[in-house]
Amino acid sequence: MNSSSQKETTQLTIDVWADVLCPWCYVGEKRLELVIEQLPFADDINLRLHTFQLDPTATSKVAPTLDYLSRKYGVSVTEARSMEEGMAQQAAHEGLKYEVDRPQSSTFDMLRLVHLGSVYGVAWKYLRAMQTEVFSGNFDAFEHSTLIRIGEGLGIPTEEIRDVLTSNRYADAVLADHNEAVKLGATGVPFTVIAHRVGIPGAVSTNQYRENIEEVWGKLND
Repeated sequence: MNSSSQKETTQLTIDVWADVLCPWCYVGEKRLELVIEQLPFADDINLRLHTFQLDPTATSKVAPTLDYLSRKYGVSVTEARSMEEGMAQQAAHEGLKYEVDRPQSSTFDMLRLVHLGSVYGVAWKYLRAMQTEVFSGNFDAFEHSTLIRIGEGLGIPTEEIRDVLTSNRYADAVLADHNEAVKLGATGVPFTVIAHRVGIPGAVSTNQYRENIEEVWGKLND
């Protein structure tokens, strides 16, 4: 066949909304990563990360997650621990670290840094690295020194990270991402949209991610 008559491949865009502290985001992102890596058209997938702050009312005070969940859901700390231990098993199945006794605080600064990361092409890596700090049980995960260390490791200039942390940069971007997700029908995260066609609320199995992606890919490139 003449190369001029060959049909060009249509790139597949996958939009993902997530928050750093969201356990199902942490697990769902890993499943999605695994699926994409295994697809023969992985190089033609454009993965775009968007932020979604689950609790905009959270303060910058760092507290134990179990205490936070106990207050949020009106359950005892023991019941909250039982819930978290079940989630830990889900994470372990994906090969992820997951400490039940971990920190909780506002993710606003972290999410603003995700937007900075997008400027340098490392938004996804920045998010995943921050999640690893939190879910590994590091109570210094929200400290500026930790966020700067992670960003520096990804090649982001230190002064850029400091500027975001000491200003209100990307606050509007965090709000815009949140509003866009709500308009699309999201009530929480993770929220995944494939090629502006198929919306996936919550974390699904690797098989479900694969089936949805392959179906849309087939329609775009039949």
